[in-house]
Amino acid sequence: MAVPDDRGRGEPGGLDLIFLFLLLALTRRSFPERAQVLGTGPVRQDPEIRLALVLIGGTTLVLFLRHWIGAIEAEDAQDLGRALRALWGALFTVLSFLTTTGFESGEWEAAREWSGLGTPGLILAGLAMLGGGVATTAGGVKLLRVYVLAQHGQRELERLVHPSSVGGGGEAARQMRRQGAYFAWLFFMLFALTIAVTTGILALLGIEFEPALVLTLAALTTTGQLADLAASSPILYADLGQMAKVVLAAVMVLGRVEILAVLALLAPSGWRR
Repeated sequence: MAVPDDRGRGEPGGLDLIFLFLLLALTRRSFPERAQVLGTGPVRQDPEIRLALVLIGGTTLVLFLRHWIGAIEAEDAQDLGRALRALWGALFTVLSFLTTTGFESGEWEAAREWSGLGTPGLILAGLAMLGGGVATTAGGVKLLRVYVLAQHGQRELERLVHPSSVGGGGEAARQMRRQGAYFAWLFFMLFALTIAVTTGILALLGIEFEPALVLTLAALTTTGQLADLAASSPILYADLGQMAKVVLAAVMVLGRVEILAVLALLAPSGWRR
């Protein structure tokens, strides 16, 4: 879904307001009660926010440079106005897909016209898979889980060099690298397994591999617009068969509720509590 931009018409841009609200989906700190339950401390030290800033800044820069290099080849790189519009369009679209909202900036289309390059669907799909903050309505794996897995991986690499070393950071950090990493890895494996199984089912229903994978990611991350942007050509949901729609609807429920919550609901051991 493309979001029109009214910037430049002498009135506040609606896209700016949407951008501000998208920021709320990056961290649990948007909700004070959640922040008290899940952790305190300075905002600048929050791992979700720091990881989100790195992802947004790095991806936006890569996409802008991609369009800028394309504009150089098209001999249109000197247009400063179009360059700034391309930068803003990339920034908004990256944040939108990272929070699994899926809105496409109107300036994103202008950036493609400026450079003559198509949409990098794989990057947008990867952002949607990472997702937003925990305890928010964003889908995907979630930033905190990605951070915990990265910390655990770094610690394991350190142990290869110094097997008897003790990890620092305090008790909370050690617990995050142990139990936190276990649950994050468990969720990631279930997430990946769901992608594989759903893609296989859609393939059995007669859908080619690339559209099947894109539709699976769109459903599981609750980012339906990936069907328009992530594939080599737009995928129309109306062209899908009834069984494919039923499968995707079930996967959407898993992505919205989260797989671990569904498994806990179905586990008999949890019924006694």
